[in-house]
This record gives sequence, C-alpha cells and structure tokens, in this order.
Amino acid sequence: MEVLPSTYCDYMIIISPPAEIREMIRKYKRSSAKVIGTYDGMHSIAHITVTGQGRQMPVMMLQKLDYYQKKFIRIKANYIRIKGFNFFTHGATSATIYAELELSAELRTWFAQLKKVFGDGQHTVPHITVVKNIPTDNFKKLWPYFEGRSYNAYFLADRLTVLSRPTFGSNETRWIPFKELYLKKEI
Repeated sequence: MEVLPSTYCDYMIIISPPAEIREMIRKYKRSSAKVIGTYDGMHSIAHITVTGQGRQMPVMMLQKLDYYQKKFIRIKANYIRIKGFNFFTHGATSATIYAELELSAELRTWFAQLKKVFGDGQHTVPHITVVKNIPTDNFKKLWPYFEGRSYNAYFLADRLTVLSRPTFGSNETRWIPFKELYLKKEI
C-alpha cells in the first residue's frame, strides 16, 4: 500500500543497536525457537523501544520530528551496556525474556529525558526483547537456557530511529524506517 500524505500511520521510536548486537539477538531468537517452536516476534529486529506515537499523518509527523530534533540535539549521546538476561511476567499466563541493560541512575534519567521530548511520561524498563509474551509453559522450558547466561555488549546510542506503518487499511504490519533523529555527539 502506498502511504499518501493523508494516510494515517503509527510510529515507533527506537534505539537500534549495532549490527553485531542485532545479529547476536537474532541467534538467541533462533535458538529459542528450537526449544519452544515458533512464536510471535521471532523475526523482529533487535531494538530498544523509546516510545510510540499513534495515528498521525506523515506530513504532520515530519513537522513534529523537526521540532523534536531541535530538542534532541541538546541531549548528549550515551553509552549503553547490555549485561545478561532477565524477564517480565504478564500476569500468570505469559512472560517476556529480554537482554538486560545496565541502568545506572544517569542512564535512567537519560531515557526519561528522551521520552519527555515526546510527551511520554510513562515509566518502562528499557530492554532488548528476545522472546515476547510467550505462554508460561514455554517460558519454564526456555528460561533455564538464559538464566545466569553471560552476555555483555556496549554501544554508543547517538540517534533515534523513527519507524512507521499504516494505522489501518493495509495488510502491511512491518515497521519501515521513516526518519533518524540525532543526539549531541559530545559525550
């Protein structure tokens, strides 16, 4: 489906780790499928979600992003360290396994600053999803493979990637790159 200026789109703002980290997470996703079978999100590309903005016209979103860029250029790029794995439970029925970020007080404040620019005051735990929202039985089979496993990586987050997809009227569910927002390089 062609995205026209009058088409409404949803937007996801992410931090994209470097290729070697994306590849390692892809390998963990594939290995997980060998244990529990296929699951939703097993082909998603590794990222850290910052926030989202729903149902916006592309022309209006571009104007917003130009405004946001002026604010982001004042926020310093930051190093992010990945240290092992952890999980969230979603009630008693499912869980998500993720690569855990080492969240110092400084990094927590930095993530809050990024979200604040978008008007998002919601508290979330920044992470890189490996296996999302799987049934508890599958989680119990899979978690022993991750528990205590060492995975360490370090990268500079110097930009945000804005992804988009049509809100409705399309069978296209994949997120596609829309725009990059750059942070202050001086760290």
